[in-house]
Amino acid sequence: MQAQFVGQVGAWVMWVSLGALFYTYLGFPALIWAMSRLFGRAHEEGDIEPEVSLLIPAHNESVVIRAKIENSLALDYPRDKLHVHVISDGSDDGTDTIVKAYLGRRVDLQRIETRSGKANALNQAVLHAPGEVLVLCDANTMFAPDAVRHLVRHFADTRVGAVTGNVSLTSNEAGHSEGESLFYRIERFVQRSESRLWTVIGADGGMYALRRELYVPNKPDTLVDDFAIAMNVARTGARVVYEPGATATEDTAQTAAQEFRRRSRTVAGGFQALFEGRGRPKWNQPGLWLQYLSHKVLRWLSPLLLALMLVGSIAAVVGGWNGGGRWWACVAISALQVLFYALAAVGCVMGGRRLPRIMALPFYFCLANAAALTGFFKWLLRLQPVTWAHVDRSTPAG
Repeated sequence: MQAQFVGQVGAWVMWVSLGALFYTYLGFPALIWAMSRLFGRAHEEGDIEPEVSLLIPAHNESVVIRAKIENSLALDYPRDKLHVHVISDGSDDGTDTIVKAYLGRRVDLQRIETRSGKANALNQAVLHAPGEVLVLCDANTMFAPDAVRHLVRHFADTRVGAVTGNVSLTSNEAGHSEGESLFYRIERFVQRSESRLWTVIGADGGMYALRRELYVPNKPDTLVDDFAIAMNVARTGARVVYEPGATATEDTAQTAAQEFRRRSRTVAGGFQALFEGRGRPKWNQPGLWLQYLSHKVLRWLSPLLLALMLVGSIAAVVGGWNGGGRWWACVAISALQVLFYALAAVGCVMGGRRLPRIMALPFYFCLANAAALTGFFKWLLRLQPVTWAHVDRSTPAG
């Protein structure tokens, strides 16, 4: 009798967890797509040319900063309306020397002596940025010539407060690149649908733009500034839209360990934003809450759901639960999970080698969820430093 009770509880836990995971990764993308088709609202676009400040936070970016400045100066935008502003956050590798060679050519250098993190660097930069539109980016993100034009055209509509661009990854050699690429394709699909419906949840920190008056200074210890900045725009009721035509390239993490650190930091910042109210939706924004919980929070909680599904399915099998003859379904679900994790483990053992898709997808999925779990504990125990560490850049991006 006790074994049957354990099996029944295990089956209930398994089905609830499986349903939540199905909704997170398949159900919500389908739901937001359908809602965008039924209730999507178009917005005005126009060939406008507002004054733009391109903000480039940099810490020890000597490998890529020259290429980034050259890329910025070559953008197809009126020379008198584009200001390139590099913020050197305690760099000591010669980054400042490289930037100084461009001073007077629409390039400014703002030096922060004591390294304090990207959030503080942006706060300080906005105080001096002259443009009515801020374009924020990473030092290793190389813009297409017309990227800024594609971004700013949406500001012809006064309801649009921010625009996030389409940043693609340049390296296909990393072992996890196949899984990472699939993740990005799904993310872009969701962003297109959210943008069509009303607003995107978050922004791509590699390239996004916002109205200067909607910039809300981050607390200096903010871990994921781009997410908080975009969500603060959405909190005002303004739209955050996705522009697929604003393209850029960025070098991806070359090793699984680097990608693990990047994703764990992102999730640590997500929990910080959720529980400490950094860009969290207002109580009277139910639609924004639905997207926030479905697109982000449930993903951050996926490691817990995966663990519950595995334990629940095993308990249902061992307990002999046979509700409506569904014991074999529990056996099949348990076996599929074991196979999935075994493929991920083989991918892990193979290390940095390029993985076939059958291993790359389980490997990256497990890597992302292990990083999410680590990120939660890093936030909970206050172990995630605010200063950021870029990936190994032995060669310039793009």
